[in-house]
Amino acid sequence: MNINRSEILGLILEQIESDLLVLEQALEVTRDTATHSDCLGSSKYETMGLEASYLAQGQGTRLLEVERSLEYFKRLKPSECSDVIGLSSLVEIKDEQGDTQLLWLAADAGGLEVEYDQKTVTLITPKAPLGRMLMGKTTGDDFEISIAGKKRCYEIVVIN
Repeated sequence: MNINRSEILGLILEQIESDLLVLEQALEVTRDTATHSDCLGSSKYETMGLEASYLAQGQGTRLLEVERSLEYFKRLKPSECSDVIGLSSLVEIKDEQGDTQLLWLAADAGGLEVEYDQKTVTLITPKAPLGRMLMGKTTGDDFEISIAGKKRCYEIVVIN
């Protein structure tokens, strides 16, 4: 499979920008709800406004995280691939059944997925157990990891 890292980076940026737009709209609705006179309540048992303000606070925090991710990926340049897995490596791994996964190791936006050439590319961070396990490995390396209490074995097929 011929992989164009620049195209994948473009897809990641599109997805993050889309997520950011949705979050901004949701935050605006939640803030309006939290401050609307009908939600203020007339007793301590009417907490809709308070609950909406907590939700707005959480959405605001998430919005900042997504904005940080967007800035990170805007600054990222698809560099030459290395033989050793590190940040910005695009890695294909294969499990014992022969199923493969494409993983982009990034400092931010862990869990984000984009579709590229009929394959899913999943972003993972070194904070995740799988990301931590991949750091420093090279093509052909095998490793074992316990996920949800089940041991799984993988082989690193390609590093891009």
